[in-house]
Amino acid sequence: MTEQVINSAVVLPVITPDSLEFGGLTTVDKVLVFPDGNAIPYLPSFETQSNVYFDTWGCVSHSFENACEAYLKARYNELFDFSDRDLVVLSGTKPGVGNSGEKVLATAKNLGLIPQELADWDSTNRDPKVNIQEVYYAYARTPEAEDVARDFNEKYEIVGEWVARENWAEASKFGTLQVYVNAWHYKGGKYYNPTGKHNHAVLMANYKEVKIFDTYKPEIKTLSSWDDAYYWALKINIIKKNMDKPKIDNNTLVQLVEGVGCFGLYLDNKIIVDDLSKIIASWLVRNAGKLDGKTKALSQVNWNMFDKYNLKMEKL
Repeated sequence: MTEQVINSAVVLPVITPDSLEFGGLTTVDKVLVFPDGNAIPYLPSFETQSNVYFDTWGCVSHSFENACEAYLKARYNELFDFSDRDLVVLSGTKPGVGNSGEKVLATAKNLGLIPQELADWDSTNRDPKVNIQEVYYAYARTPEAEDVARDFNEKYEIVGEWVARENWAEASKFGTLQVYVNAWHYKGGKYYNPTGKHNHAVLMANYKEVKIFDTYKPEIKTLSSWDDAYYWALKINIIKKNMDKPKIDNNTLVQLVEGVGCFGLYLDNKIIVDDLSKIIASWLVRNAGKLDGKTKALSQVNWNMFDKYNLKMEKL
């Protein structure tokens, strides 16, 4: 098999103390979606990022939407086919540069996703005046598409968590993982990384078998080792907003980690918000110093599910 070397289309992530991280600071409850870490039965149909005359440079968006489609099918038995072009363009993908997982995640989260038919693109079109990069990127949503995207955001919340490689086995059971690899060097039936660089985003398909789902043929590839991939992966989770409130133990210190940010003390189905020093003091006293498991990060959606009171039990 001939090796295919792809120019870098990924801006690699920079993880900070404020980044949501699987196993650490996160707003996401663990819900078992892929019990054996195998997403292959739920993969969407193959869609290439390579056109007759150009490449989209949109692997981060393509693999992100593949992850969303697989997650929605596995957890909710709901079938979606999102428009790759819509997310590639609106997230600010740049030909010759690509994009980052952070920007693509933020765009999908804030602007929503739309179905393929509202921003379709025929990658096989052989008209050299139509199937070109300039036309592909000259895109804007229609009012109809904006309405559909708004409806999606009213029903679903997309949340991303960064996952260190040593936690991939566990994380693959609870969400779909976008990983960053070196494309493509082939030997002995597997793809390997001879340079230590990472230039392409794909979807983890099966953790145990080291398989990924790609936007170039063959769509299912086997890597020589997960160690060949970048250390951080992006775990995608999608939460229905009409679901039940998250379960929180009384006297838990909760933190809103979106928007302006805030701390509160959870008690009897409400969140007490007041002077932070008083909240911390009350939390310490109520738990008699036994604080293990008594903290929880909340998304804006989950934070909004609870009424807020001050320490005088006056509703805010």
